Amino acid sequence: MRTPIIYSILFIILFCFVTSNMVYFGFMEDRILTYTKNSFIQLYGAGIYQYRVLGKWLVLELDKIVDPSGKKFFLSIFYFNTFFLILTGIVTVLLVNLEAVFIMSQSEKYFIMLLVPSLINLTQYTVVPYDVSGYFFQLLIMFIFLSFYETRYILAMISICLLLILSTLNRESSALNVAFMINILILRDGFKTKAFTSMCMFIWAFLLTYICLRVMIVNKPYNAISLLAGYLTKYINVLGILFWLLVGTFVYNLSNTRQNKNLVILFHILSLPYIFTVFYSGILWEMRLYIPLFLGSLFLSKLDTSKFNMRGNIFSKISGRN
Repeated sequence: MRTPIIYSILFIILFCFVTSNMVYFGFMEDRILTYTKNSFIQLYGAGIYQYRVLGKWLVLELDKIVDPSGKKFFLSIFYFNTFFLILTGIVTVLLVNLEAVFIMSQSEKYFIMLLVPSLINLTQYTVVPYDVSGYFFQLLIMFIFLSFYETRYILAMISICLLLILSTLNRESSALNVAFMINILILRDGFKTKAFTSMCMFIWAFLLTYICLRVMIVNKPYNAISLLAGYLTKYINVLGILFWLLVGTFVYNLSNTRQNKNLVILFHILSLPYIFTVFYSGILWEMRLYIPLFLGSLFLSKLDTSKFNMRGNIFSKISGRN
């Protein structure tokens, strides 16, 4: 029996709120209570973090309302991430109900609606001001692209490019949105004028924002983590790599058809710059770093590819039809 979408939205709002409280005041209470405004400003004002300006600014502005005294800064982090987790859950509900875009059973819809916020919460043991908001931007861009690109092209392109700018101000993982959309356009439309123009606009929206941030903000030196000196063989990082492999394999096997599996593979190939950056300067134990890849792969695995025009496409051999 199909559940009305409004009930699904109300359910996911409550689910996200309850589970976020469990994470922040159950699993992480001791750590989150020691989070101070000064340590927050110091940490996110240097290194690669200084370019992730949107989430940091929003949290500091929210703190002026929530805790003017500055004694309970952790509440601002909690409210901020919980709010965006709820928004992420709502967009997930809207995405799985795009029946003209995805092929899913009702059980798969419910499963994905719960899986997305649950996995986000599971990986939130590292508290940052840009991850959860980044997931919201990622899914919202996917929703607009899949819903309106064909029917309201101009409006969709303006909205997507503006959201790409905001998402890049939040975190550079917005590049995965570009990879997601280019992936679909290449395998569905090839390099037709409309598709090629769209690809260029997506790339420029990301690159111009990315470059402007690095030109306008003076870099404060920081120590990037190296692949050398046994970094990859450390126990906790081995677990991180294993998490990537397990979740990646799970999504791959969840795919509807061989063509969906190839979409997932090509998405990872187009995302190699992000993957390299994570391996070079990230901490693989922070499994949250794979979540943007997981979200893109998850929805590609359920995409209806029956309308893909593969004839004459240079990737037709890669993405053979079933």
